[in-house]
Amino acid sequence: MTLMMGLLLLAATAWGQPTDERRDRLEAAKVAFITREVGLTSEEAKVFWPLQNAMEAELRAVDKDPLRDLHEAKRDPKSLSDADALKLLKELEIMAEKREAIRKKYQKKFLEVLPAHKVVAYMVAEREFQRRLREKLEERRPGGRPGSSGGPSGHSGGRPGGRPGGPGGPGGPPPLF
Repeated sequence: MTLMMGLLLLAATAWGQPTDERRDRLEAAKVAFITREVGLTSEEAKVFWPLQNAMEAELRAVDKDPLRDLHEAKRDPKSLSDADALKLLKELEIMAEKREAIRKKYQKKFLEVLPAHKVVAYMVAEREFQRRLREKLEERRPGGRPGSSGGPSGHSGGRPGGRPGGPGGPGGPPPLF
């Protein structure tokens, strides 16, 4: 419970901080969430997190999204020539292939330091963290869905592999934010 309160406080204060500090606080919340959800021991965490950080750095290095450039230039995709559109599609394909190669490389490295079920748990926890983060960001946007927590019914449901009766109650982990 103390960890949850700390994460909640950390995430709540992160939004009002300067960008670098906000990023650091968000990263700390992510590390705590994933470490808890995966059940990493301190020894596992010591070898896992440097690998995960290296993977994130490699992914950021190839993450130049050509569609973002199109969006930022406020260009209508229909205004592209077929040659420009094909070039853009090829760039997207190359970026996806690079990301997949990095993911495969690090999955092998993760399996060298963690049992397979913890690697899968990491992947599930990473997605769950991102989902909750997106929800929180959407709630904070003007016109966002205040109090929304998932699908149309407002129920977020459990995550795959949720722990019924665990710290977050039936069907899932405790709230992140």
